[in-house]
Amino acid sequence: MPTSDWRARVDAADQRRSELQAELSKVARQRAQALEDGAAELGSKSAVARELGINVSAVRKYIREHGRATATPPGSPKTTE
Repeated sequence: MPTSDWRARVDAADQRRSELQAELSKVARQRAQALEDGAAELGSKSAVARELGINVSAVRKYIREHGRATATPPGSPKTTE
């Protein structure tokens, strides 16, 4: 079965989606690190939340979900597509 143009476009779109997901994960970890740094500088996550005008629960949740503990180690195999 020959590969048609639409298959190549689907493959290219899948590759681009994977690249964007990786970039999004990287940026989320960077934001979580910035929030942690802010908490260290200001003394608490509550102070960070007040400074940013958001709920402290949002700060805690973001750090929990995207912080270092959830970062995929470099070179580890992908488990999702």
